[in-house]
Amino acid sequence: MVQGLVVAGATGLAVAPLYHEHFGMGFETAVALVVVQTLAIISAFMFFGDPFCPGWLTPALPLVLREAIALETTAERIDFVNAVVLMVGAVFLLFGATGLGARFLRAVPKVVKAGIILGAGMSAVYGEFLPRTGGRPSRMDAYTVSILAATAVTMLLLFSEPVARWKETRPWLRLLAGLGIAPGFFLAMAVGPWVGEVSYAAFRAYSGPVLFWPDFSGLFTEFAVIGRGLPEPEMFVRALPLALAAYVIGFGDIITGRALIEEAAADRPDDPIAFSEKRTHLQLGIRNASVALFGGPFFPLQGPLWTGATVVVAERWRQGKDGMQSLFSGITSYYFLGLPFLYFVRPAMEFLRPVLDVAFSLTLLLTGFACAYVALAMVDRRTERGIALLVGMTILGFSTLTGLAVGFGLAFCLLGWKAWRPTEPPPV
Repeated sequence: MVQGLVVAGATGLAVAPLYHEHFGMGFETAVALVVVQTLAIISAFMFFGDPFCPGWLTPALPLVLREAIALETTAERIDFVNAVVLMVGAVFLLFGATGLGARFLRAVPKVVKAGIILGAGMSAVYGEFLPRTGGRPSRMDAYTVSILAATAVTMLLLFSEPVARWKETRPWLRLLAGLGIAPGFFLAMAVGPWVGEVSYAAFRAYSGPVLFWPDFSGLFTEFAVIGRGLPEPEMFVRALPLALAAYVIGFGDIITGRALIEEAAADRPDDPIAFSEKRTHLQLGIRNASVALFGGPFFPLQGPLWTGATVVVAERWRQGKDGMQSLFSGITSYYFLGLPFLYFVRPAMEFLRPVLDVAFSLTLLLTGFACAYVALAMVDRRTERGIALLVGMTILGFSTLTGLAVGFGLAFCLLGWKAWRPTEPPPV
């Protein structure tokens, strides 16, 4: 309940300030887009029966956002991100329906995949230090103490090896770590006002209505594809490299999610789970396309997995029926205790609004850390590590298309045809 009501809700709202800053959306319109994408996320298990806790395609977020804000006008940014979301949906639908996904993944060398993920992580971290529009300081400069405190506590609880050993003998610490990013987020909410980085004056002074109604009308007419029309063809051409990079990232999430659930399933033979990569591909295609059609430029994209939530639910599920009746009942409870309803309560909106920038920074910094260790674990030779770094730097400094071109060129010139030699059985 704590994670669903506060953490998931605040994480979803974290993108609202960026829509105002880069896409010209009012807060009510941005919240409407968050509601639409939330309904699409819930559909993954409610209507399609995918056995994962779904979420964003977070590593692709900094790549899409960086190329979008490089465009001059707000209209161009909206159309470009709409094109990216539609292209991602089309790629998943095509690869899922035809089975081309396996062939495509074989055609991309492992070192290029690592470079894509590393570039996403580098973009996520680097963006937190860049000035924002209107001459405003970067989020790291504006919320230095709050962001560092939240990130430090979260990384200690989630990634620290000494803390992991302490969890074995301290149930309270294991429970605290099981809350994911909630402890760090709560700490930022407490530290922020104390150091003068966050102010709750507007929340304390608020005396308006309790109900909050997002601006769905403005969203549909001005930002969604059904209202503003399809982007120009050149936007789709420009979006294709990002869509292919997003597919590489998304397929990695599918493999991760299946591994997490299969590991826990060994303790729950009473609740058999059916996996289907084709179903996962098709629901991701439908979810992304529907968000673009009815919501608009959702640059975090729809992904197959929220890793933190999946770990929390899977660990509880493996305890047996006394801990969780079934995997799907656990996933449903996690999401329904907050995500769909929080956005219609005005006091909750006003309470979370001052710390949304901190929540977004925390999300991206953790994404950068996770992308780094995943990418570097994919390569085990020094030449491959060097190529992955150069691909990541090229993506950071230029574009995803340029990074892909550099990656393929370096893989062929420095590794030869063995760069395409599979090191593990190809995906089904």
